[in-house]
Amino acid sequence: MYNYHTDLIWSIDRVLLLTAFFLSVAIFFYMIIRAYLWNKRSKALLSIKRDVYGLTLSGKELSDKVCLPASSEATLQQFLDVATNRNREAIFFNEAEQKIFKNCFISPEKITRIEKTARGSWNKWDRIEAILSLGYAESGGSIPTLKKSLNDRDRDISYFSILALGQIKTPLAAKILLEFLKKHKFYRRKIVSILETFPSAIASEVVGLAENKDQDVRSWVAILLAKLKAGQYVKNIEKLTSDESEEVRAAACESLGDLGNKEARPLLVKLLKNDMWLVRLSAVKALSRLLGKESLSDIVASVNDPSLSVIEAVKDAMAEHIDAAMPYIENFMSGKDEVAKRVALEALELSRLFRKHSER
Repeated sequence: MYNYHTDLIWSIDRVLLLTAFFLSVAIFFYMIIRAYLWNKRSKALLSIKRDVYGLTLSGKELSDKVCLPASSEATLQQFLDVATNRNREAIFFNEAEQKIFKNCFISPEKITRIEKTARGSWNKWDRIEAILSLGYAESGGSIPTLKKSLNDRDRDISYFSILALGQIKTPLAAKILLEFLKKHKFYRRKIVSILETFPSAIASEVVGLAENKDQDVRSWVAILLAKLKAGQYVKNIEKLTSDESEEVRAAACESLGDLGNKEARPLLVKLLKNDMWLVRLSAVKALSRLLGKESLSDIVASVNDPSLSVIEAVKDAMAEHIDAAMPYIENFMSGKDEVAKRVALEALELSRLFRKHSER
């Protein structure tokens, strides 16, 4: 009786072998093409580098006639390579070189073409490249285009539009990002991290959201005002320490500590007795940042707080300022409070670790 299984197995093996061979060939050619394109990209960047460097050495003022083709005729990919230094391992451009290149690259006609791509290209990643280019070109006139793409259904388009608006850093760009922040919880952390790099003048727009219905928005307002060093709005932050939401009160506490206004001390001390452990924890951390070793007289009493997190924060502050904490530690060690003794011993041990780390 003839066994057909052997022929079937050999047929499968031949197919697998041929598949493996063609995959190997495809991978080989892919690597060659990739290396070729990378080499071509690096050469183009090097040409731009030489162009810009030569222009710098010439001392000539920039104009359509002075800017050389390697800069003025660059692609969007090359523009982003230069503006973001995303291929710094190949060629690095300093800020002065980036500025010269941008001036040579950007023109009203080119911005119009880029906006057209950003608005309606069928290729998603071409759109993203155009959107980013408008941002790094710092094209304030392109804000309406970026605002429209910001509200695109595609999350990638929205995300890169946020990044692009974050490069323009004007009050209008900030206002648009704040409006988007109100409606989209998913992007709030990223938007706040971008807005904190804006000029502090945008704080007047930020403080307008301090009474927003969304408690998460109010929390981010407190954090962002501190990041912007908007000391003129300290009263608005202090008001948030009485907010109905414990998360908002906690964020306001930490923001007061970050602002460095020592007049907030009485309020923060009062908040050490708040009903919510998160607020008490934030008050301890804020006082420690605000006053340094001077905060110990206010926070050591919290060594008996019901929350372990609050006790840990007190211990960390004692360890960080161990010399100033020694009178309190000696008092705890000679007392009968076992919790206080344990915290004192752990603070001493933790301070040794701090010192060993700083000595390295």
